[in-house]
Amino acid sequence: MFPRSFLAAIQTVGALATIALAQTQTIQDNVKRGDTNFFDITLTVKGELRVQKDGKNASIPLAANARLQFSERVLELHQSLPNKVARHYELAKSRLAIDGQIIEKSLRDDRKITIAQRHNEQFLCYSPAGPMLREELEVASEHFDTLALTGLLPEQAVKVGDTWKIPNPVAQSLCQFEGLLTNELTGKLDEVKDGFADMTIRGKAQGIELGAMCKLEVTAKVRYELLPKRIVSLEWTQKDERDQGPVSPASSFETTTVLQRRAIAQPKELTDAALESVPKGFEPPLALTLVYQSDAKQRFDVALTREWRMVAQTENHLVFRLLERGDLVAQVALTAWTKAEAGKHLSADEFKQVIAETPGWQLEEILEAAEVPVENGRWLYRIVARGAMEDVKVVQNFYLLAAPSGEQLVATFTMKPNQVAKLGIRDLTLLGAIGFPPKK
Repeated sequence: MFPRSFLAAIQTVGALATIALAQTQTIQDNVKRGDTNFFDITLTVKGELRVQKDGKNASIPLAANARLQFSERVLELHQSLPNKVARHYELAKSRLAIDGQIIEKSLRDDRKITIAQRHNEQFLCYSPAGPMLREELEVASEHFDTLALTGLLPEQAVKVGDTWKIPNPVAQSLCQFEGLLTNELTGKLDEVKDGFADMTIRGKAQGIELGAMCKLEVTAKVRYELLPKRIVSLEWTQKDERDQGPVSPASSFETTTVLQRRAIAQPKELTDAALESVPKGFEPPLALTLVYQSDAKQRFDVALTREWRMVAQTENHLVFRLLERGDLVAQVALTAWTKAEAGKHLSADEFKQVIAETPGWQLEEILEAAEVPVENGRWLYRIVARGAMEDVKVVQNFYLLAAPSGEQLVATFTMKPNQVAKLGIRDLTLLGAIGFPPKK
């Protein structure tokens, strides 16, 4: 038989537990300008792409993982959430296995300081040191959005068992949607114990990303430390079902992100002096937001604005599509052509013959054929033609660009007739950003 004192102690503990369950908790992470945190993020992805091969539906398995460790200093706030931060990456690597091919990505040493910002519902990541390579941008901008992390917490005091709706802007940011359609993400306070509050986030969301419909189902665990009043860890698992879009195939995959967060003293890489070159406000110079891409054999490179999305890379071609508010405006295929002798290139008539023999292209009418003035001793010839590809009426702008060294490149811009005006002069802007690096 238990001593009475022990039974009394049990009753007391039980009463205290009941009181704790009934007590409300103010669970807020009051981020301030200048706060600096260290993040350790591990990402794993497993799923498949659904494509057409030889006229049949096919599934391509994919698997990916990434590890990121970085310090993050808050530069600006909007409605209690960071909307501009500076990051210094100590580690930033990813590895993708798809269809038997391994693709590894990382950051160059001089691009390990980046700026991440969200302004007018648009997310932007760039380096104040200069343009980033496409693979660098993918590593630094496509991981869990730490700017929205503290938005998962309840805005009002809650007690164990209470639930709250995740705000739409937070859901849109964490799901990485360009447009949010539905948001059913809900938070719940599960337990308060030993100085920590444990919460779960569950629900579904739908939105648009890169012009495609995306459906997500989220299950997440959040740990909050009561005394310092801050989120210290998160495990975020989401299942994605994505329709085919103008720049991406249909896909289904599951992603798990494990995040650890702790406050740190400001490192030397993120001091005011180190960030002196960071542009003020939310409109950095265009040159800092360009993305560099080289062809597979390093014969040419191009600096593109971010509205151009790469959709294919082969031994001889780079293919990009221009998206505007999720709609496809035009596609461009860049092809390294046979090098000529220095100071020479294909003639206009030879180029016209090449165009006429393009596979799958039915030429109906040449609307324009003329040389375009360019600088630096280059030669540029343009042919604008109307015709059909696979029975679809299109307009194509064909360009032959030749360098004084004899390097040649053919650029083919393809669009539907009603999109010609939307393309405007962006074809010439892209061609002006093409370089022919010297052979190593």
